[in-house]
Amino acid sequence: MASPDLRIALIQMHPVPLDAERNFETASKHIHEASTKGAVLAVLPEYHLTGWQPEDPRFRSIASQADEYLAKYCELARRCAINIVPGTILSLSGSASTGMLNKAYFISSSGEVLGEYTKTNLWHPEREHLLSGPDHRGATTGPHHEVIDTPIGPIGLLICYDLFWPEATRELAKAGAKLIIIPTFTKMDDPSPLARSYNPHGEALFTESALITRAFECTAAMVYCNVGGPKEEGFMGLSSVVLPIVGRVKGSLNTADEGVAIVDVDMNALEVAEQNYKIREDLCKKTFHYK
Repeated sequence: MASPDLRIALIQMHPVPLDAERNFETASKHIHEASTKGAVLAVLPEYHLTGWQPEDPRFRSIASQADEYLAKYCELARRCAINIVPGTILSLSGSASTGMLNKAYFISSSGEVLGEYTKTNLWHPEREHLLSGPDHRGATTGPHHEVIDTPIGPIGLLICYDLFWPEATRELAKAGAKLIIIPTFTKMDDPSPLARSYNPHGEALFTESALITRAFECTAAMVYCNVGGPKEEGFMGLSSVVLPIVGRVKGSLNTADEGVAIVDVDMNALEVAEQNYKIREDLCKKTFHYK
């Protein structure tokens, strides 16, 4: 059972493209500050060490250093006594010489890696460069999303485009996840110019709507951490914690600017939502209508 109240730090970084060491130093500074403010969990964005620069050879070179950076975050978690989801860390696939994996980890406050997740649903531009989790494992059936038991309760990890698929959050909710943590690299200019001509704020509309919907339909807390940066360069930000009934929790970020949000989360709201909607109860019934 998760603690009734959690203080979570959302680190909305503006990654310096392909400067992994500088980005790690920035993340370390913010994580240390979050720990001094009583946060029990710090979350970083997707691609926070590299930015999205897949055509540059340095992108793959940084992926070859995945174990090194994971070890650094484990030491940082132990030293600061804080749980960390270090956004995503690119790594090389052992199953294909050209493949890379986009992976998220949960590191405990004692510095132990308690679980990992490889992105299942790749955004279209990623598919030329990365392997999805199922493709990497050669898995065509069975659960793609597994719950991790942690000091702050049962959690699930998703990454960015996974948010588009309600099956992902539902699979985690059915398995018992109370927090679903989503490192993200989403910008306003991700859609095509034609799509943006219909609504230039379409990505923000989807993100805010989907987070609230997923929270309600799973009676789970959605912990969403996006990259930040100049609005004129297409950055969106909006890192937030979202609860059913409550919506976006006070302290969530409303801008694209780089920054850190310290959010106090009342986890009792999940139990109240479940008592009202009985989503998890129905999901776990053998007679549940939808398979």
